[in-house]
Amino acid sequence: MSLSREASPNPGLRRWASRLLLLFACASVVATSRNSFEDIVSEPHTSAPLTLTTEAPTLTRPITVKVTASEPPSKKAQVELTVQVKARWTPADPSRTALPWMRVSLSKASPDPAVPTQPVVLKTGEDVVARTVVILDETCELGASCKWATNLTVQVQPDATPGTVELEWKASARAKVIGLSDTPRGMGITVSEP
Repeated sequence: MSLSREASPNPGLRRWASRLLLLFACASVVATSRNSFEDIVSEPHTSAPLTLTTEAPTLTRPITVKVTASEPPSKKAQVELTVQVKARWTPADPSRTALPWMRVSLSKASPDPAVPTQPVVLKTGEDVVARTVVILDETCELGASCKWATNLTVQVQPDATPGTVELEWKASARAKVIGLSDTPRGMGITVSEP
């Protein structure tokens, strides 16, 4: 009698295992019901080296993102743009140790104002990176191409001690087509400065 009790599995354990198996099955159905392709990602675009000073503390650069497809579906595309700004601070007077902040922002293609990131404190002679991400506009009906325009704004603390900020920025974008299970043929995405 005790032998058969040891050999038969615990009914509570069996129910738990069944529930766990059902949970994994549901998760796999949900995972396969989403888009089966990865977002399309652009090659990174790197700017030329730029310079800001505390006398002229704001810099704005236009950025264009374009999505194309050789066989475009009549579906909407959405784009997320990420920009990283690498900056290095050099004070005009090396004996001045106060460090300024820098803030970066991207405006949307719609009338919404740019949302600046939290400021980062620059360092003398060291690279500091600030990152900002925005979903451009909302969606674009994917015909021959979709194009979004935005502005990158970099601002250095205007009342800081005199000095120079050397910087460059790198941008990349990712696009997805809403409601498709396969990548549209010949779909690509580019980031550029007009």
